[in-house]
Amino acid sequence: MILELKQLNKSFDKPILKDINLDIEHGEIVSILGKSGSGKSTLLNIIAGFEKADSGSLQINDQVIFDKKRNREPQDRNIGFVFQNYALFPHLTVEKNILFGLKKTKENKKKKREVVQELLEMVDLVGYERRYPHELSGGEQQRISIARVLATDPDLILLDEPFSSVDTLLKAEIERDLLAIIKKSNKTAIFVTHDPKEAMAISDKIAFLEDGEIMQYGKPKDIYHQPKSKQVASFFGIANFIGEKCYRLSQIEMKKSGGMHKVRLEESIFRGEYHELHVKVIVDEEEYPFILFDYGDFHKESEFYISLTER
Repeated sequence: MILELKQLNKSFDKPILKDINLDIEHGEIVSILGKSGSGKSTLLNIIAGFEKADSGSLQINDQVIFDKKRNREPQDRNIGFVFQNYALFPHLTVEKNILFGLKKTKENKKKKREVVQELLEMVDLVGYERRYPHELSGGEQQRISIARVLATDPDLILLDEPFSSVDTLLKAEIERDLLAIIKKSNKTAIFVTHDPKEAMAISDKIAFLEDGEIMQYGKPKDIYHQPKSKQVASFFGIANFIGEKCYRLSQIEMKKSGGMHKVRLEESIFRGEYHELHVKVIVDEEEYPFILFDYGDFHKESEFYISLTER
C-alpha cells in the first residue's frame, strides 16, 4: 500500500471533506472525480501537504505523514506535484528545467545529465534540450513538467486538472502520452478531474467525490455499470433505471415488436445524427422514464419495444 487515508476531515467555513478513507496500491493511477466544489482539489492539497487536515491520518509507504501528533512539510513527503499551468521556468531551457528537479541530489553533473537524457527518452523529447518553454507545444510542456517531477524519484505523483488547458482536439493524444509515461516510470499517480470521460480513459480506479464524501471507489467499468446511486450513475452519462437497476444505452436494444418491455414515446428531440427519445418503459404495469438514442426511425412510432441486457 503506497497511500492510505483514514477518516480525513477538513472544514473552512463549512465541512469540505468528511471522513475520507482511501487506499492506493503501488503503480496505480487513480482519479479523484467530482464537480466543482466537491472537495477534490482540497484533498489533493492535503495529500501534498499544502493544506492541513483537521483530523484523521495519512500514510505513505507505511510511514505516518499526518495524524494528530505530526504533520510533515511538503518537501519532506517525497511527492511530485504537476500543476495546471505546468510551472516551467520560462528563462530556463528544457534541460535546465529538468535539472532543477535534480538540484538536491548528490549526483555529479555527468550523472545528472545522463538522468536528463533518460527522462527525455522516456517522454520522447530527445533533442529538445536547448529549447525554451515558449518554443514547445502545450503537450510538450506537459511532458517536460512530468519529466522534471520524475527526476526527483517521487513515491507519488499528484496532478491537478492536467488537461484543463489542453485543446479538445489534442486531449486524447496527450492523455495517451501521459498515461504511457506514468506506466513506463512505474510510478503511482493521482489525478484530479471533473471530466468522467477523462477519468475513465486514464484511471485504474476512480474515487467519485460529492459534497466532500467519497460516494464510490473502484474500477471505471464497475462504477459505470454498477453505480451505487443514481447520483453517481448520472455523472457518467445517460443512465436509465428500473428500480435500483441501472441500464446504460449499450444494454438497450430497440425493437418494433417482440421485445421484453413495451415503450411509449413521449418526446423526440433531433440531435443531428440521432433523435433523443424520452419514453416511458412499462414493466409489470409500472412506468419508468428512459432516455434512448434513435439512429433509425423509432421516433416515428408512438409505441415500440425494448430488450435489456444484464451485466
